[in-house]
Amino acid sequence: MARKDQPKISQCMIVKNEEKNIERALLWGKGIVAEQIVVDTGSTDRTVELAEKMGAKVYSFAWIDDFSAAKNFAISKATGDWIAFLDADEYFSDEDAKKIPALLAKLSGECESVLTAMLQLDDAGLVKAVDTHMRLFRRHPDLRYKNRIHEFLSFRGERPPRFWDATQELSIIHTGYTETENKRKRDEGRNLRLIQRELMEDPDNYEMLVYLGNEYETLEKWDLAEDAYRRAIALMPGSVKGDYDVLTSGCAFRFLELLAVVPGKNESDMMEIYEWAVENWPEEGDFSYIVGNYYAVKGDYVAGERYLRKALETMERYGTSRRSSLTSAKIMETYELLAVCCLNNGDREECVRYTTALLKENRYLMTTAMLFIVAFRQDLAKTGQEKSGASKVAALLGKSFYDFTSLKDRIFVLRAAMDARYPELIEVIRGLFTPEELAQVDRALNKT
Repeated sequence: MARKDQPKISQCMIVKNEEKNIERALLWGKGIVAEQIVVDTGSTDRTVELAEKMGAKVYSFAWIDDFSAAKNFAISKATGDWIAFLDADEYFSDEDAKKIPALLAKLSGECESVLTAMLQLDDAGLVKAVDTHMRLFRRHPDLRYKNRIHEFLSFRGERPPRFWDATQELSIIHTGYTETENKRKRDEGRNLRLIQRELMEDPDNYEMLVYLGNEYETLEKWDLAEDAYRRAIALMPGSVKGDYDVLTSGCAFRFLELLAVVPGKNESDMMEIYEWAVENWPEEGDFSYIVGNYYAVKGDYVAGERYLRKALETMERYGTSRRSSLTSAKIMETYELLAVCCLNNGDREECVRYTTALLKENRYLMTTAMLFIVAFRQDLAKTGQEKSGASKVAALLGKSFYDFTSLKDRIFVLRAAMDARYPELIEVIRGLFTPEELAQVDRALNKT
């Protein structure tokens, strides 16, 4: 358990039917925390058995449709100086977990919580988004969770705890937003029911209206989501505009994304929300990413390039702590889409610059390789050297990115040349294969 010269940490969680996650959820804390508290709200699987087997203190709490009540019960059982309150589908990596005791030991008494990054994983285990959360906080009799759902920490319901930004040092890995999990939650309908209960008691609660919009968006009830977001925006106090969190800039992001992605929505409405969002949260690059992606997909490459550049410039200027999470998570796709815009806008030099940088990071990006080849082909065509220059393009590819002694690299470049519709380059690359290899490649290509 934790060393005596470091703060005592209590790991807490509430669970229900988490047998597939509970062991991993507890494992990260071994050797780091002084106690592990699991509050079960009605499991019918092996969750309790597995938690007890791993040494956790397990308590039962009758579910009353209130996440804060269950979490506050767990806090009441903790004895540590600090509490680490993660869900069962969340965990720290071993590397990050080892940093926690020393980090907490150096914090002053004025610091009441720690802000960490959160990596949202998709079904393939890849990062789909980066967010920030407050899951490490001091144990204090007045610091408790508030709200039945989408609960948050507050001192006596009056103010949030003061925090230390550790988003560059610590990341929580979250598997609960996979499509499989989202479908399960949609089918249960629990979240929507609890949000609606909160709004029955407080219909002008803009925070709950944001969550209502998010829930309707997840359920693909677009018009209801739009109505909830508009009501939330109308009720949002001016004092929170400029805050970067899920309830403010996050609301603008979700609403803007809905208007940009859902068919039949009005472009002028999208741009009105975009201008409003940028005015109130100028350090958020994701707004410009959404609009840039919208125009690029639409074929308006001039507008696409303008907004994608702004997204990247905003991210680079203000960083990714609590902002620009989508742009940072899709950084390779962003630069690739920007290269597409540059190529279509006639700026081949910029296209080559972006694709070169991308291929140096990962030479097996097919669309990027194709764009690189197309840019050179168009440049050569301007001087009538499209045919004679094919060998030079092949040599450049071999010198800069690919090993043509590798069959994999030769096949990859051949496919990229085919996608680029550059017949002279195709012939040059085909000349690098032996007759036997070429026969196999042709058979494989004919099947695809």
